[in-house]
Amino acid sequence: MAENHRRNVHAFNSNGAEVAGFFQHGGVSISTFIGWINEVCYIPAEWALYPCKFDNNRAVGGAALDSGSRDELQPGRYVIRTLPPESVQVIVYLTTDLPRTRAYSVNYTYTPHDTNFVTRIRDRDSRCCITGDLVVGGDYTGFEAAHIFPLSETDIWNDLNYKRFIEDDQVAPGFEMNSIQQGFLCSSTEHRMFDDYSIGVNPDDNYRIYDFVGRDPNRSPHGKIFYRNPNEHQRYLPSADLLRDHFRQCVLRHVKGAGESSDAQRRFDPDIDLHAGGFNLATGSWWSGSEGKRQLEAELAGRLWGSVAVQSQKREVGQVHP
Repeated sequence: MAENHRRNVHAFNSNGAEVAGFFQHGGVSISTFIGWINEVCYIPAEWALYPCKFDNNRAVGGAALDSGSRDELQPGRYVIRTLPPESVQVIVYLTTDLPRTRAYSVNYTYTPHDTNFVTRIRDRDSRCCITGDLVVGGDYTGFEAAHIFPLSETDIWNDLNYKRFIEDDQVAPGFEMNSIQQGFLCSSTEHRMFDDYSIGVNPDDNYRIYDFVGRDPNRSPHGKIFYRNPNEHQRYLPSADLLRDHFRQCVLRHVKGAGESSDAQRRFDPDIDLHAGGFNLATGSWWSGSEGKRQLEAELAGRLWGSVAVQSQKREVGQVHP
């Protein structure tokens, strides 16, 4: 298997297959990574993480790491085995959970978001909440209002009753997905990273931003603290519960298994697949594959969200029949 160069930490099972990994930009502890492994893997035995031998991903090359250690995990190759002193082979199963597909066409074809959502986000944040770059002179060029939970996944939002996380008293019933608590202002580049689940905000680590993939250090927001307006009431700030849910999607997409960039089929690229000539349903095109079909469903659902929400609100007040 070709090496995933978007990672510098790799964890293997006893057969030498990669089951987890990420790019260590700094600050991710041993215990944090072991917690991520438990999130994406089912291991039916007491286990530990060991350094691999230099030339063998299946063989132990050092002492077991302390699962409770807050020391920074060093880049390298590791193997999952049973607890010492035996350190024998153990079966590792990947969970069936998959990251949610996000829609991109609203941004890439310049269809505006709900105006009230954008205005409220701009008024509250006035900067990129990821990088800290300020909006100067009211010029929002390059700044976008990002949704935390994708509008394309309305059914999941309803099934999980995620509107319970919205305390905002200025959003109409049925439109909680466009609450100010469901978004934040950020630059277009960081918006793309956030939608791709390659960066996430951990509300359980002082709202620290994690970057899961390798990139130019000058372009990575890793380690920064997500901006939350200190002068705003809690009910109008980005929801910690929704950020936590998004962070889990990051772990599922970029920590689980061999990683997205190791897929045999290329990943979705909005710059190519949503621009002129890119959208092609012909047999053999990217859109005709299983991932393309899931992406198409997400794009359509994202664009239809407004009308679906209106119908839902009317049902709640008894104006229409299902």
